[in-house]
Amino acid sequence: MVTSVYDEIEERWRAVFADMHRDPPPRDDFRELLLKAEVEARSKTAVGLQPQLGIFEFGLEWLAYVHVALTSKDGLGPASKDASAAWALIGAAVSFGVSIRSLCMSGFDTPGRALLRTYVETLFLCIALLHDRSLARAYVSADGDTQVKNFWHKSASPKNLHERIIAIEKRIGFDDEMIQSLTRWRLEEYEILSQSSHLSYLAAAFTAVCPKLGDGETCAPAILGLASELSVRTISYAASSTWYFSRMSNDRLLCRDSYQSLIVLDAENEW
Repeated sequence: MVTSVYDEIEERWRAVFADMHRDPPPRDDFRELLLKAEVEARSKTAVGLQPQLGIFEFGLEWLAYVHVALTSKDGLGPASKDASAAWALIGAAVSFGVSIRSLCMSGFDTPGRALLRTYVETLFLCIALLHDRSLARAYVSADGDTQVKNFWHKSASPKNLHERIIAIEKRIGFDDEMIQSLTRWRLEEYEILSQSSHLSYLAAAFTAVCPKLGDGETCAPAILGLASELSVRTISYAASSTWYFSRMSNDRLLCRDSYQSLIVLDAENEW
């Protein structure tokens, strides 16, 4: 008879208690608790995170379509060498985005925010690469540990990426007031996301106990998942960052000029 890892754990659990001449307490309740917590959280977040959740999902849908449009016909890589960086980053962003959605809907806001930092950095890096093809080539060619480390330190550190984004906003024609407003927005959110990646005491505490969705004044234990009021901001920033990416990358992704964009709009192109 083939046994599963669960059977082996149960056998060893019972053996330990047998050595102590005690009856083992039942363990099935824990798995049932996990399932119950997830079902309860999803029943609340599916409604309580709207409209931000629906907007984010629409953004993820658009990103998925763009990734497919940049994919080769055999579906195993980019459609062209120039599309390599954007193809990889946008595909990764979709995967991270869906993971954020799943975590927040299941009641795990802080883990979702930790992934959100990577999601946002991925989109911002993609904006920078779309506006600088030499940077995109450097990104793709960095295939060893040392090269990858050097690329991130010299070209894509948070400070460096931040400065690149501001320079792109200026080239596009944003006025100073708008640039300052967007900069404050990005920096404020980045600080919050950083505390979820490198847990501050408050971030850790609000992971264990967090405010209930729809009743922010009431907190409850959340280690097994809880629909959280904090996820409204998490999903909102995810949706806003996706929208920002679409505006900043649009003319580099979709255009009638093949020299400027990766996806050429014409009657023969079904995308």
